[in-house]
Amino acid sequence: MIRAMATEPGHDLMRTGWDALAQADWDEARSCFEQALELGESAEGLDGLGRALHFQGEYARAIELTERAFAAYRELDKLVEASDRARWLAFLHGAVNANMAVASGWMARAETLLEDADECAGHGWLALDRAPFTDDVAEREQLAAAALAIARRFGDVDLEYDAMSLLGESYVAAGRVAEGMRLIDEAMTAVSAGEVVGIVPVGDICCRLLGACEIALDVTRAEQWMSLAGRFEAWNDFVSPVCRSHYGGILIAIGRWPEAEEELTAAIRVFENSYRLMRTSPLVKLADLRVRQGRLDEAQRLLDGIESHPIARRALATIALTRGQLALAEDLVRLCLDGEAAADPGCAPALELLVQIRLARDDAPAAAEALARLTALAAVSGEGRSAAFAELAAGRVRAAEEDARASTHLQAALRSFTALDLPLEAARAQLELARAIAAAAPEAAVAEARLALRTFERIGAAGDTDAAAGLLRQLGAGGRAWPKHYGALTKRETEVLPLLAAGCSNAEIAERLVISRRTAEHHVAHILSKLGLRSRAEAAAYAVRERTEDP
Repeated sequence: MIRAMATEPGHDLMRTGWDALAQADWDEARSCFEQALELGESAEGLDGLGRALHFQGEYARAIELTERAFAAYRELDKLVEASDRARWLAFLHGAVNANMAVASGWMARAETLLEDADECAGHGWLALDRAPFTDDVAEREQLAAAALAIARRFGDVDLEYDAMSLLGESYVAAGRVAEGMRLIDEAMTAVSAGEVVGIVPVGDICCRLLGACEIALDVTRAEQWMSLAGRFEAWNDFVSPVCRSHYGGILIAIGRWPEAEEELTAAIRVFENSYRLMRTSPLVKLADLRVRQGRLDEAQRLLDGIESHPIARRALATIALTRGQLALAEDLVRLCLDGEAAADPGCAPALELLVQIRLARDDAPAAAEALARLTALAAVSGEGRSAAFAELAAGRVRAAEEDARASTHLQAALRSFTALDLPLEAARAQLELARAIAAAAPEAAVAEARLALRTFERIGAAGDTDAAAGLLRQLGAGGRAWPKHYGALTKRETEVLPLLAAGCSNAEIAERLVISRRTAEHHVAHILSKLGLRSRAEAAAYAVRERTEDP
């Protein structure tokens, strides 16, 4: 028979093991539970060892031990504990093995075990864990609200703030950004203050913070909370490989592409061996980055087998448009839009792309129809990014009609994208503005095109760089604003490179830029690596040789 923990051998070892789990000390926890199990098998010992092995990445054995713990709890008639392990097995089979049929079975088992039990916090955790099984934002909101109410009735703090973060994320996804972010900030404050003690709830809350920030493109909030991430033991062991791909998405949007690539490729490497269900997210985001960089063949290879994802379809539609495959491009955008709610602000980039495609087909009425849908979406959502895309699309349509109002729309788009810290979209609006005013104000058009070119080169948007350079040549004012390869560097690295050219030491660079000497050393090393240079002298020669004068 399986014995209760209070009377079983190794009780003190297991208590120490549970304490070690709470401190994210997986090695100590594993050792304690293994020693305790050598003295006698118990449900708690199997449970604890399964948890420790999960966080050490030994997923197959973690699943086996958790299944044994589930059976042991059932034998002891501990239905709440058995249900809890069934929920965790649903997560392991779904997220790690991408086996949603087995995951669904374990969730059903967890629900059945609690059917005849009096209401308890376990019912709230069940509601919370149903959320990943639905893509319906309204349903996720209902599940979160139900879990939050149960948590407060039973005083389960971990459940309360975990549910609060899910409710906040659901609000943000539904366009209630300010309201949702307030809830997420409160949940993160509870984490920071040590009120939330469970490793999994801490991970959930941090992950939902980044997910909400990606939806809202709120990089400031993400970075402010991430500056405290070192306080959370769960960050490196749980959150980082699972959820920081959200942060990669934010970095793509704000033009910090080398950093985004580091985040996404690191996530993909982890997901090769675990959490296979979640591997698609960083893959499609990396492919989106490759499209923005103009590396279209690489993007297509990354999307092989995952073409049905909405971001993948939009990326493939952009590739098709670039290659002149207009019918294919429109079909892909339609598929992308068919999979989204009509009022979803996330549809705005796809609708703006549809406007571009229809203009490329010289179908002005169809472009106007897509613009009307985008304008309606912006009005309903009240979301700044949707409004900016609507202004950009309106500028494109008016420019095609040779309507003088094009300039007004494009300037509004430029201002909005700049305020939202979306440099690629801002530069694209600026380039469209240059095209729209070229005939009436050629000198102003040159100035706008050069500014757009500078942004494209800085962030590394090769295709857009070529388009801007082409327009400048048409206007009789060619030339690059930045060295050709500056796009591979971060903004800070582009500041360090000219100092290298001036012969500054690391200490002098640190003093000039008000950074630490160690940080300066890192920037220099990254520059050498990214530009394929062997020494500081080569970097200095490169900068002198490649730099062009600002216009």
